[in-house]
Amino acid sequence: MESSAGGRCGEIASDMSIILVTVAQLIFFTSFQECIAWPITEPDGSVTRLSMLTDGYSTWLPFPITASIVVIVASIIMIVYNRYWFRQGAWVLFCLLGIAVTVSLVSIFPFDFSVIPHAAAVDVAPIVVRAFFIAMAAFYGVCALLLFRSLRRHMAEQGTR
Repeated sequence: MESSAGGRCGEIASDMSIILVTVAQLIFFTSFQECIAWPITEPDGSVTRLSMLTDGYSTWLPFPITASIVVIVASIIMIVYNRYWFRQGAWVLFCLLGIAVTVSLVSIFPFDFSVIPHAAAVDVAPIVVRAFFIAMAAFYGVCALLLFRSLRRHMAEQGTR
């Protein structure tokens, strides 16, 4: 299944975008943990940030770092090595990595919402965040399944020719 020059340019642009977004995400996760905080304005006008992350964050951090490195390397390979089976296989891998990172985040759950000054929000936030991450893992699972089926169908068609 050959792609047109315009389609190939789109694939390269997509791969480069994935690389840039993944690098930005990697920088954020490793360097800006203090941004995941609840800001409190002091009477003198200064702002104090109360971290919403627990020590579990450093336990979870190797998962997204490893996944990000794999995504960056695979995306670079997809730019150089343009084969449908490799591209689809890499996308399946990306989805599986997304599941692993998301499930590890839900299981470690390195968040402390007690810094939020509203009592109802403190009770609801963990439930909403967990539900969001579980839905995200399910989405990755459905995507992986659909991409895998597409890859299998393509490989079966190639085998009959």
